[in-house]
Amino acid sequence: MSNMKNGRWLVKSYPTDEVSEDNFELVYAEVPEPGEGEVLIQTTSLVMSPPLRMAIGTGGITGNRVKIGAMMRGSGQGVVVKSQHPDFLEGDLVAGAMGWQEYAVTDGERPFPLEKISPRARQPITANLHVMGASGATAYVGLYDIAKPKVGDVVLVSAAAGSVGALVCQLAKFSGCRVIAIAGNEKKCLWLKDELGMDEVINYKNEDVAERLREVCPNGIDIYFDNVGGEILDTALGQIAHGARIVLCGATSQYEGDANWYGPSNYFNLVYKEATMQGFYIFSYAHRFKKAHERLGELIANGNLIYNEDVLKGVEQLPAGLIRVLSGENFGTQLVRLS
Repeated sequence: MSNMKNGRWLVKSYPTDEVSEDNFELVYAEVPEPGEGEVLIQTTSLVMSPPLRMAIGTGGITGNRVKIGAMMRGSGQGVVVKSQHPDFLEGDLVAGAMGWQEYAVTDGERPFPLEKISPRARQPITANLHVMGASGATAYVGLYDIAKPKVGDVVLVSAAAGSVGALVCQLAKFSGCRVIAIAGNEKKCLWLKDELGMDEVINYKNEDVAERLREVCPNGIDIYFDNVGGEILDTALGQIAHGARIVLCGATSQYEGDANWYGPSNYFNLVYKEATMQGFYIFSYAHRFKKAHERLGELIANGNLIYNEDVLKGVEQLPAGLIRVLSGENFGTQLVRLS
């Protein structure tokens, strides 16, 4: 592979507002060679998710920020193309946090753990990056372990056409709930209504969300699965029912603004309505992944669960993929296929 190059995206600067391609730099280097006990992976697909914004944040919640000049982090799938590791063979399909690059070397644990993956019936191999991965587990745990839906509950879901939101909507319907979905464009709203069978759909960009919630759930919201935070969270708090459960999963409306995070003003409804609001970190529920993926796998095998993949192609498209998911332009899970 001496004539091959490894395309890698480095963090060039931290955005102070919206992310742009100028915040990254694409560089090429020789493809690394695996040493004793290591494998060389060719990245096939990387998944883009809104929390990646915090890896290059300058305020608010930044988590473990990527240093300037270092490679942008990211998770995906690949194939072992060279191996000096007893547990991995050439041709093995694997998943891990290989970062924004076309080739990566690991010993199976460092610099990132490596997991073997296998194709499943009626699923693309990339399903391991979302519905049969973290997104699926997030939807399942957030709904069943945190919200605990009951038949007849009114469930509101924001970012309802996204990787997590679309699964929550469908699981809630399967549980006998009345589901109200919020999305940001007409195409997504039509898909939620016509394909997923949501009871009500609200386009937050051209409808008054508070007015529509009073109209479609006059007796209040029993469960709100929040993926966006900000004003929509505040509006939902103003329409909760007695004993409501608010699940805090994400805050996509806030990731792009480093200066000031929007805090809710309707929080006293939590007291007056004796409601609960709980966040959760999905990897604290790793013991539930097997159960979640078994159930989701059954639904897919039976043809009952619908999901979308929004795919860009080429290492050059990695910043565009992140920008799309942060702006809401993506339709379903945003993937970038590298090979």
